[in-house]
Amino acid sequence: MGTIRMRKLMLFFAFLTITGSVAAITLDEDYMQSMEDRQKSLSANIGIQNAKGANEDAKAMMEMFADVSDYYVQKGNAQDAVDWSNKSRELGSVIIKYLAVKDFDNATVSATTMAKTCKDCHRLYKKDK
Repeated sequence: MGTIRMRKLMLFFAFLTITGSVAAITLDEDYMQSMEDRQKSLSANIGIQNAKGANEDAKAMMEMFADVSDYYVQKGNAQDAVDWSNKSRELGSVIIKYLAVKDFDNATVSATTMAKTCKDCHRLYKKDK
């Protein structure tokens, strides 16, 4: 009985391992549009000094940039895209720190830098339709 249970556990973990490694991250046009919309929301919320809304946007952007980084790591041969997405995640963290102390001027500078980083990446990786 213990052997059967052990085999089931081994199969279960093997399944988790296989499905985890097979599942690839995809960045489709809808996902990238969601990122762009969130970036605009972040800038707008900072502009009207809505710290709560901007904080939510910054956290969401950090998660999205983690997905972008993972995508380009898996894709390979795109270290600059990985670096830009990691830089943007760091900027999200910086924005959150500025928002915590109501420093909307520096939050704006960081959000603008994040947007420029997005454009740098798009110049190389965005596919034209």
